[in-house]
Amino acid sequence: MKEKISSVIYTVAFVISLGITNAQAQEVKTVQVQENLYFVGDRVFSCFYITESSVIVIDPLNERLAKETLSAIRNVTDKPINYVFYSHNHWDHISGGEVFQREGARFISHAMAEKHIAPNPKVIMPDSTWNGSFATFQEGGYSLELYYFGQNHGNGMTVFRFPEHNAIFVIDLVVPDRVLYAYLPDASPKNWVKHLAEIQQLTFEDVYMAHVRVKGNRSDITFMQQYFNDLYAAVDQALADGTPFFDIPNEVKLPQYSHLKNYDEWLHMNVWRILMEKAIGQ
Repeated sequence: MKEKISSVIYTVAFVISLGITNAQAQEVKTVQVQENLYFVGDRVFSCFYITESSVIVIDPLNERLAKETLSAIRNVTDKPINYVFYSHNHWDHISGGEVFQREGARFISHAMAEKHIAPNPKVIMPDSTWNGSFATFQEGGYSLELYYFGQNHGNGMTVFRFPEHNAIFVIDLVVPDRVLYAYLPDASPKNWVKHLAEIQQLTFEDVYMAHVRVKGNRSDITFMQQYFNDLYAAVDQALADGTPFFDIPNEVKLPQYSHLKNYDEWLHMNVWRILMEKAIGQ
């Protein structure tokens, strides 16, 4: 029964995300951030990393964008695509894997991501998993560092670090220029805040992100932390003021963030998620 409920939840979330994608469709572009590191997408981005012997893909997204990523790879190299890494368990980042499976790629995720992938015929299940909070993957003369902090946004969320570039790739935990995604269906906001602070302790200069804008830096993480802090503070103040519980999502305003994308559409849902966390004692 739990598996069926999970499947329904993710189906609804996936359909909603597809609707948003279609409504805001943009031209697919390839962003080269380093000599051997590229991102491909429109409003959501995959990543490919060229080593001396092969190509590594991070998140195949959906079939349409996976095909665009494959085309972008073939525009710059004919090396084999040996591995696809999943960042976490959400379908919108992992349902395009068949495109790379046909290329002979093997699929890798954190064990907690594999455990929580809801049934979906479009999702290629991982061939292997890794465990714990840290691992180093060696391929073609280069290293890819993998960090897992626990449940935050989704399950099995991996933060990737490219030592040769002193850069990290943070998927969904940091989204620039936009409020948090809708109602954060299976997230743990308080863990998310804690893990952002832990990510700040990593060694890096550049930050690459999967939504809205690829290139960033440490200030984008700091901004996300401040948004959470202000969101929590506003909810706490509304509760302290005795605002009726069900009025709070419409009463809380964060005008300092009104310039962010989806502020009007999603802020009240962000508030609802924090309220739910407090109401049920998560």
